[in-house]
Amino acid sequence: MQPKIVSLASINIDEVYRVPHIVRPGETLASTGRQQTGGGKGANASVAAARAGGTVHVVGKIGADGRWLRDQLRESGAHVEQITETGDAATGRALIQVDSSGENSIVLSPGANHCIGDEDVRRALAQCGAGDWLMLTNETSGVRAAIELARAARMQVLWNPAPMPQDLVAARMPVELVDVLVVNQSELALLAAQLPGARSSAGDETGCTQTAQAVMRRLGTRVVAVTMGSHGSVAVVRRPAANPHEIPVGDSSSSNSSSSGQSEAADLVTIRQPCAPISQTQVIDTTAAGDAWVGYFVAELARRQADSPESVGALAALTPKMVECAMRVASYASAIAVTRRGAFASIPSRLEVDAFIASQ
Repeated sequence: MQPKIVSLASINIDEVYRVPHIVRPGETLASTGRQQTGGGKGANASVAAARAGGTVHVVGKIGADGRWLRDQLRESGAHVEQITETGDAATGRALIQVDSSGENSIVLSPGANHCIGDEDVRRALAQCGAGDWLMLTNETSGVRAAIELARAARMQVLWNPAPMPQDLVAARMPVELVDVLVVNQSELALLAAQLPGARSSAGDETGCTQTAQAVMRRLGTRVVAVTMGSHGSVAVVRRPAANPHEIPVGDSSSSNSSSSGQSEAADLVTIRQPCAPISQTQVIDTTAAGDAWVGYFVAELARRQADSPESVGALAALTPKMVECAMRVASYASAIAVTRRGAFASIPSRLEVDAFIASQ
């Protein structure tokens, strides 16, 4: 059976303005178009995971003005019973500028996203079991409780801690309980700067890999995945038998352990995935690209774990091959997303992603 994916999701009304360039300090700029759509990093990733074929249960808060967003999430294939309405705040809002090259700038008003309480999280996770996934960002309240409760239930945790605060470690957020950490290059650098001994290296692929390895050694995660926009993505994966969160199963040779003098680096596998073949002239809007990547990534991990003979017992195996396959699918989904306007509307179906992969 495929693991469930529970998404603690930010749910926003996106107000998207097309502009010649991102507005400069002190500048007043007329937009060339305006669009209102569903969005929010968590909601976008939920739509992506559902369209990828995952069994997705969305947990979130909306105001009375956001009921239509719940309907759109349901239409994507996600379960929405745990999206509740609050009278204490309006639905979250995002003001998004998108320039002529597809780049964006976003200002958030969290609204109801910050009304999620620990009891909401506890109720949502009560129906989950060992091996199910918790997917979350950093745009809602309840993050700490969700990670701690999920780990206590022996769930797998994927955290995309965006926006990345500069006091994540000082605030004692339970990053060490996370299985899969997904960040972009700037978020990786901000996190590394907060961890003793995990100094950020140069911003190229090699530097990202070195920094991801340093972060992994400090935190003990199973996977650190770094998205790099048009430069693709890179992930550092801890082999299963060297994984503190994992039950070692399958062929013992996969542990790659031979002597007490072996370095820890031998238990880490680096995977590089180039960006899917989309030309710059095809790029229209990058707003939901990263979220599409995250949603497809976790859904593909869940699918491959369900099919893997190594996935037995409490925590499913998470092998380098699974991560590699998930990164490839996520890359193609993200590439399709940037060729379309909007957030929910830009995220492709699984059939579209499979067809794109098959065409290459």
